Amino acid sequence: MTEAKKNSEQKSTEQEVELTAEQKLWARLYEAASAFKKQASWEWMPENVIFGVSNPEDGEVGYCTIMNGTDYLFGLALFRGGEGLESLNSLMLDNHEQNAWLHRQKCIMVTFEDRTDLEKRDLAQIKELGFRFRGRNAWPMFRAYDPGFVPWTLDEKQVSFLAIALEQAIDLAARVKKDNEVMTAPQSGQVLVRTPDNKKWVDRWMDPDFVLERPVKVEIEDRDRLNDVMNRFPNKKGQWETEFFYAPVAVKGEGERPYYPRLCLWVDRTTRAAVGFHVAYDDNFEQEFLNHFLQLIEEQGVRPQKLIIRTNECVDLFEKTAQRLKIRIERESHLAYLEEARGDLFDYFSKQEG
Repeated sequence: MTEAKKNSEQKSTEQEVELTAEQKLWARLYEAASAFKKQASWEWMPENVIFGVSNPEDGEVGYCTIMNGTDYLFGLALFRGGEGLESLNSLMLDNHEQNAWLHRQKCIMVTFEDRTDLEKRDLAQIKELGFRFRGRNAWPMFRAYDPGFVPWTLDEKQVSFLAIALEQAIDLAARVKKDNEVMTAPQSGQVLVRTPDNKKWVDRWMDPDFVLERPVKVEIEDRDRLNDVMNRFPNKKGQWETEFFYAPVAVKGEGERPYYPRLCLWVDRTTRAAVGFHVAYDDNFEQEFLNHFLQLIEEQGVRPQKLIIRTNECVDLFEKTAQRLKIRIERESHLAYLEEARGDLFDYFSKQEG
């Protein structure tokens, strides 16, 4: 063995010893991401195909999709468990909502970005671990996405799971390249799940773990106020387009991770003017929105003839109260005046933040 080679191996060993347990987890993730990027499986893996990886730690299935450059995104997203899979399904079925990718998905993700897209902490970590990347769409960025929260850095369990998922994605993609029948399900609707079995990994076809429970219909808690509004404002006028969604600007909560408050907006279709809006900063947003709805009726001096609603969640929120007030609810797939007012409101919030 030459002296240079001996010194190189000694240095490598010393560097490995110096890594903390957390750094080793991150190093494995960066190595897996680099190998995944080098393989470039998005060039042949079928679009919108979902496969699973079972977490050796707890058996949870992560449902994975490979991003093949649509919207200039390359990478892999891992949707955790049935709740994550349902968020993916919701995103695919209703992806026209503004910022749906941010507020609907529950996943951990690696994307390959330009250097300027990474934050200082990402660049510092890459330097600390001794990795080097060059060029466009070459820098791995890891983020956790949860509805209503700012994308955030991964915790140790997420780091470990995503590294495993990338390693298994590489294995699966290499086999699919040779034989695309690998992804052909024996029964319709089943998902191929890479599963650990006696220190090796095997393919298992499983039914997806969908979570399809609908929220219960919400009832207003302040019944006295509801009855008072019912008695004081017998007349009905106007048609209010109504919807709630996440505000465009995040705020600091009790924890370290910023979150997006919810915002409800009402627009009178007959006058094309906003009736009002309300921002809710905590988990009691449903009661806040219902009470503000009553406040708007008090301010307007009349009840609307009907509420025009697009989403299931909004129907679940307002249906019981609307029935008590004898206000009709109609469903429409597009609320033109509300969308216009929403755009104006978002512009206002953005300017305030700036």
